[in-house]
Amino acid sequence: MKSLSIFQQPAPVFTQTSTSTSVTPVPLHKLVDQLMHSFIPLAVTQHSFIINSVDESFQLNADEQVLAFIVGNLLNNAIVSSHDACVRIEAVKKSQGVQIIVRNSGANFYSTVAHGFSQVVAAARSMGGNINIYNQKHEGTVITLSVAA
Repeated sequence: MKSLSIFQQPAPVFTQTSTSTSVTPVPLHKLVDQLMHSFIPLAVTQHSFIINSVDESFQLNADEQVLAFIVGNLLNNAIVSSHDACVRIEAVKKSQGVQIIVRNSGANFYSTVAHGFSQVVAAARSMGGNINIYNQKHEGTVITLSVAA
């Protein structure tokens, strides 16, 4: 029997401290760049790399701290779940809202769902969004954060 052990760096805990949020236009490419740079050492240990495919002009009206918590956790989990993989993040505007997509070419995400992912889902819901995870053997994982426009 094979055993799977996964090291996961501690992620910040999401706690909603008040009912009022600070919703402002967030330059998503810049936010992803900042998060990406903090995860480069982890990606290197996993022999993986990260690509920011978010258009530089893309802005999303959101609470920047909540959005950073969610996107940071999605990136962290995608990197930790991979080895020798490409982790790509992109954003798409659709008529029903915005999708932030994290693609991982080399792993299944099932192991990280059990590691406190409910806090990330709660944070997404707090901003009116949801998270969808799609795994396909030998194709990797696609994690989508969808937020209404």
